[in-house]
Amino acid sequence: MPSVSRRRLFIAAALLGALLMGGAVLHFVRGVGGIKSRAASITVGMTREQVVDLLGPPAIDLLRVGGRGTMMAWVDQMWQIDVYFGPDGRAQTVGCKPSSSGLRGTVGRVLPLPE
Repeated sequence: MPSVSRRRLFIAAALLGALLMGGAVLHFVRGVGGIKSRAASITVGMTREQVVDLLGPPAIDLLRVGGRGTMMAWVDQMWQIDVYFGPDGRAQTVGCKPSSSGLRGTVGRVLPLPE
């Protein structure tokens, strides 16, 4: 049996690494609509509990100035969702914008990303 040369092993390892990296990028990019698509079903008037059940625990939960309620934010590699709640704990506004993540910045230089 012929032995495998070090050069062939190196090439095989490099190709395998490139395939794994490509798969990881596709995994994140394919999941672009994850948090954004779930946030699309949030409506004005939903309670905090309903929103948290839909999106999971927020990354940020802040009190608004003057007793006007709270603001919660959810962030993933592609999107940031902001939900403002009134003093009664019901959603007043829902916003979605591109997140400021390393993945979005890196992939955005190579591929056009949705806005």
